[in-house]
Amino acid sequence: MAQAMQYRADIDGLRSLAIGPIVLFHAGFPLFSGGFVGVDIFFVISGYLITSIIAKEIANGQFDLWRFYERRIRRIFPALIVMLLVCSVAGWLLLFPLDLQAFGQSMVASTGFVANISFWLQSGYFDTASDLKPLLHTWSLAVEEQFYLFFPLVLLMAARNNRDPRVIVWIILLLSFALSLVGVSRNPDASFYLIPTRAWELLIGSVLALKAVPAVSNRTARQGLALLGLALIAVPVFVYTNQTPFPGLSALWPCLGSALIIWTGGVQRSPTWVARLLMQPAVVLVGLLSYSLYLWHWPIMVFSHHWFLEEPDGWSKIVLVLASLLAAFASWVLVEKPARHHATGLSRRLVFGLAGGAALVCIGIGVVFWQNGFIHRYPASLQRLLQTHDIQTKGFVGLQATVNGQTRDGLPQGGFVVGETAQQPQLAIWGDSHVGAILNGIGEAAKPAQAPAISVFALGGCRPIIDVYLAYEASTACHDHNRAVLSYLLKGPERKVVLVSRWPISLFGDVRATGKGDGQASLALKPARGLDEAQAIEAFARNLGRTIDALTQSGKEVIVVETIVDLPLDVPHLVFKTLLREPETAQITRDVSAYRERFLEVEQLFDRMQGQHRFERIRLRDSLCVQWQCLLYRKGQQGEILYTDNNHLSASGSAMLAPLFRGVLP
Repeated sequence: MAQAMQYRADIDGLRSLAIGPIVLFHAGFPLFSGGFVGVDIFFVISGYLITSIIAKEIANGQFDLWRFYERRIRRIFPALIVMLLVCSVAGWLLLFPLDLQAFGQSMVASTGFVANISFWLQSGYFDTASDLKPLLHTWSLAVEEQFYLFFPLVLLMAARNNRDPRVIVWIILLLSFALSLVGVSRNPDASFYLIPTRAWELLIGSVLALKAVPAVSNRTARQGLALLGLALIAVPVFVYTNQTPFPGLSALWPCLGSALIIWTGGVQRSPTWVARLLMQPAVVLVGLLSYSLYLWHWPIMVFSHHWFLEEPDGWSKIVLVLASLLAAFASWVLVEKPARHHATGLSRRLVFGLAGGAALVCIGIGVVFWQNGFIHRYPASLQRLLQTHDIQTKGFVGLQATVNGQTRDGLPQGGFVVGETAQQPQLAIWGDSHVGAILNGIGEAAKPAQAPAISVFALGGCRPIIDVYLAYEASTACHDHNRAVLSYLLKGPERKVVLVSRWPISLFGDVRATGKGDGQASLALKPARGLDEAQAIEAFARNLGRTIDALTQSGKEVIVVETIVDLPLDVPHLVFKTLLREPETAQITRDVSAYRERFLEVEQLFDRMQGQHRFERIRLRDSLCVQWQCLLYRKGQQGEILYTDNNHLSASGSAMLAPLFRGVLP
């Protein structure tokens, strides 16, 4: 047998530096806005440890691929399977049909370690909010296991052909990093989830394990490098936000920080100050719990969100963290440790058989949920509402995917014509995903007459403002799209142009339960370069003003549709939960006065802009809200939910606004 790798308590301590920020970030503590980089720390650690084991066994002529996979099963599968089974029970009890179906799909993908591919294929503007997906965190497990399907083979082939594995690893690492740099701007979702753009992070650990960089013997140098490593982890944890383009170059720094700590650590030499800190018993214990803590913390937080719907307050966040620690400790003691240390007498065949059987059970449950949301769990009245909502939501997504129209020569890519497509369109609607949310209202406004031809230009997340970019993307797609649309409209037949957007997010970021937002303005003057609030307001007014002026000077009428009230919770879930308790509720409203400043400032900004530019406005808030009490549901004949999520109107909600749009139609 190969000699066991020498235990390093400082690496278990480093695991705590990975899991701590992840849990606190997911719990919603704003100080840890970049806590997601903990996943990248895990990747480096995993690459180092596994490569060390494989390389040592290959060097001793004792590497057995099946034994390697057996160890991975013992390490990963038991706690994962238990978590999946518990989540399936919670999902049955707490998830509504569409959510349960999505959960079933992710359960199948998680069991097969392809969750990263599944979530990538689902990703996009209309995907379910991430904080409602109980198994989203399993994407990183899939990345690791996919890596370990091919990486041992790379090392084996190098050994059998007398090739230096370090050269091969360096080449793959650099190619993967280059792909990540390109991908973060060209296709950020794929770059985030897929193994080709993530492999370099694990390979940084592999480079250290293969001693592809010389050891540092000077104690002072080691102290300095270890402190630098700690800083390279700490700064991203506290400075990065959900708008930081990732992975790409942004992921390099925490990965290098982790590598420096591993490189300068070890128990054979006098430990650095950083290593001494990481070797403290409490820190090591959190590191030992890190895998179970990673598995359990996210489902606990997601299912609590499904139950309570509201954003947790400070004390609730602390309770969620403590509950996660308790679940992790139980998992570690009752599942992880026995599977790894007390079940060594099980034969390899039995281990594979048990793992395969457990996987089939989980996949079976997942397939059943995926194919059937079990709507019959609910009263008949709620079943009708759920079915209506599901149809409207699917219709809205389909509308946005195809804009329910026909392409026409001469329109920019993504442009469509709806309505009476044989006519020359006299009206254009230009904006983000909220375009789709008002089209039904315009259709209702056209009745009983035939719907006129309308040119539609919609790109999710992209405000109809020229020469701006998105703060959370290195891509220029939004900028290029808007330039192409404006160029078309200046020469097109349309007499009226309606601008539609979720305007507040450009200035104040995503909605929060109090205040104006999360402070992460989506508007940028350079790709992936965020602006503060004052800068965003200035850029918004200047560039939207230029957009309006360009259109009016070409003879167009411009109408700005003000944003609807967006909410800090998922409206359909709130409605369903309320109706479960009180099925005869005639209407459901929500008091939004705690964050009314979010909307008043945008409205006041439009007031000022109307003094400088020629455009009309359609105010939506007054049609849905009275004294900051906003209507979310009305019983009517069958019951109508007015939103599809927290910021898009449903077909019913849009139809309510039809009177406002009658003056817009040609």
